[in-house]
Amino acid sequence: MSLKSLSNNPQTLSEHLLAVNVSALEEGLALLSLLTPNQYTQGYEPAFRSTIGAHFRHLLEHHRCFISQWPTGHICYDNRERDQPLESDFVYAQETVRALILDLQSLFTQNLNQSCTLIDQQSSGPVATSVCRELLFLQSHTTHHYAIIGAMTRALGAKPAADFGVAIATRTHLQASASATSSVRGE
Repeated sequence: MSLKSLSNNPQTLSEHLLAVNVSALEEGLALLSLLTPNQYTQGYEPAFRSTIGAHFRHLLEHHRCFISQWPTGHICYDNRERDQPLESDFVYAQETVRALILDLQSLFTQNLNQSCTLIDQQSSGPVATSVCRELLFLQSHTTHHYAIIGAMTRALGAKPAADFGVAIATRTHLQASASATSSVRGE
């Protein structure tokens, strides 16, 4: 079901957006199972100045901000903990992903069809948004970092899923293209 077909039913839309965020975090957990603690914290210069752990910390903190702040009606992703152990403690990172999955799953019973305000250091004032829009941002932001993490993981010798870090729209397009090609070939 596409996001467009869900737009007429806000509760279904929020449930869908929660589900894709849970799925994204589950993909991250699966990737972490392929890594060693050393790979999680190892840099790969000059191609990458940061570590896989640094990217995970960053994206997990965005999820934390959303989960803790959306009920207030104001979300500020700049107001993150910058929880440094998430970058270096492999087990703690895995536990955090699992906890965030549970936190997101607990929101399925909430009415997320609400307006909210985004506050950041780039704007001269608050920006009107919605909880659903911020869930869409989280999924996109996570995928963006997963693309970088996927490249780093491959460079370190691990083999994530072929579509790890690939946007949902791109996955859908590639599947449709493959189906069309198969139809043309008569497969």
